[in-house]
Amino acid sequence: MKTVLTIIKKEFARFFKDTRLLITALILPGLLIFALYNIMGTIMQNAEDKEAEKACTVYIADIPDSLEQSFLLSFSLKADFNDETARAAVKDGSLDLYMAFPKNFDEAVKDYDVSSGQPAPNVQIYYNSAKPKSFEAYSLATALLSRYEQTLVNKFDINADLNGVYDLADVQNVSRTVLSTVVPMVLLMLLFSGCMAVAPESIAGEKERGTIATLLVTPVKRSVVAVGKIAALSVIALLSGLSSALGMLLSLPKLAGSAGGGITFSMYGFGDYAAILGVILSTVLILVAVISIVSAFAKSVKEANGLVVPIMILVMLCGVFSMFAGAVASIGLYFIPVFNSALVISTVLSGTVSVAGIAVTICVNVAFAALLVLVLTRMFNSEKIMFNR
Repeated sequence: MKTVLTIIKKEFARFFKDTRLLITALILPGLLIFALYNIMGTIMQNAEDKEAEKACTVYIADIPDSLEQSFLLSFSLKADFNDETARAAVKDGSLDLYMAFPKNFDEAVKDYDVSSGQPAPNVQIYYNSAKPKSFEAYSLATALLSRYEQTLVNKFDINADLNGVYDLADVQNVSRTVLSTVVPMVLLMLLFSGCMAVAPESIAGEKERGTIATLLVTPVKRSVVAVGKIAALSVIALLSGLSSALGMLLSLPKLAGSAGGGITFSMYGFGDYAAILGVILSTVLILVAVISIVSAFAKSVKEANGLVVPIMILVMLCGVFSMFAGAVASIGLYFIPVFNSALVISTVLSGTVSVAGIAVTICVNVAFAALLVLVLTRMFNSEKIMFNR
């Protein structure tokens, strides 16, 4: 145990005494993510506000008297267009919508007999789906026309009280959905980045510089060296990942915009945070062990970073798939290392967490990490691998 602590102290000294490494791997990621997400959120919110303030510009040919008032209240109506110029303006984005009513629309609608078999009066609406404002105008125009059509043969209404609240979703439920969708994948990638920042340099870097040979020829079991490195790197990687995660979580309400209005730390209890922390710890053990194995196999830091890329993609996919598996997760899914971590984080944040799922996840991750440490120990005992023979 004393020897393990000595190796841990050695790794800590290498990391914490290197000011540049300490700043770039531990402090800078969280600050950069916090600043970047806040700037993105501000820009997105300002853009949304400007778009909301600007009324949709619409040209309506032969607008009927029955609809004129509704469209005046909803759009900024333009004139001085004809059929050809209006279509061209919608296409180039200078006009949001062009509507063409049949002449004498009100009379035609009044006189139309559904049983006659004749085509009904047709309203032509031209829009540009590549332009968000144009599509918004199209949606609003079709809604107004549909509502007008209902009044012609109105038998009943649907949600007619405009002041009524029909969407019963709680603001915090919306916020939980946002968090459970975004956080698992981002958090896994941040943890993986933290492991990437320290593990290759500690093993592949020492192999490349030749200093690993000095450590391995000392009268210390190589299994102790492997355990010591894994323990130290796990703590450093966890600190790095948590720094980035904290920056992300603090900036998430700003980035989430209107949906983020209900995002607060008080939405979750102590047990939720404890579960997430336990899962993060067990996940970091796996990620550090995997990257350490790759680093032990590689001949240089550059080669180790290249070999780790496929693993990074797999970790990212685990985060993505957890978005879809959370609602229908069976207990068997919690036996898949790393994916189970994303699943637990997602279910904790969405409020559908399973205690059994948390227990299985932590146990499976710790067991799998122990197996990987055993593999790393065998690699450390191999002269061919450690000395590139």
